[in-house]
Amino acid sequence: MTVFTVHSVESAPAASRQPLDELRRRVGFVPNLAGQLAGSPVAIDGFNQLQRALRQTELTAAEREVAGLAVSVANRCAWSVAAHSAFAERAGLAPEVIEALRAGKDDLPDERAAALAAFTRALLRTGGLAGRGELDAVLAAGFTQAQVLEVITQAAFTTLANWVANVTGTPLDAALAGRAWEA
Repeated sequence: MTVFTVHSVESAPAASRQPLDELRRRVGFVPNLAGQLAGSPVAIDGFNQLQRALRQTELTAAEREVAGLAVSVANRCAWSVAAHSAFAERAGLAPEVIEALRAGKDDLPDERAAALAAFTRALLRTGGLAGRGELDAVLAAGFTQAQVLEVITQAAFTTLANWVANVTGTPLDAALAGRAWEA
């Protein structure tokens, strides 16, 4: 596997420093994934802008993490499963829901989270051609049409992160070590 540089704010290309520093302030540290993305000013800026936009969704932080975990497990991305597990804990998602998502289970102890995870997995499994049944189920669980579009956006964002981590072999951050995961 190719080794990519994990940049700090100081070592990143000049055009990557501001978005990387903004992310550091928002998250509290520079995640290794972001440090690798900083090798391209376009990549880190796009990542940062989309992450910032997703914080404005009608989805709760916990719901965004349900989608993030479902995508990351489906894409077999160890780095992102660890990161989304930590973020899900911080967002207040129940530990049993987090563990069920990490195990790839369909039967979650929270019906709304189960509908969200099933819809998200259907997006990935079908290349975005989720059927009417999956859409009806997520809407019946109380999600709005706007939130469905936001789930799609979250899935795309998380897939970007997954692909970067999988291709570059992103090393697990010390802050995430307690949530390590293997496919």
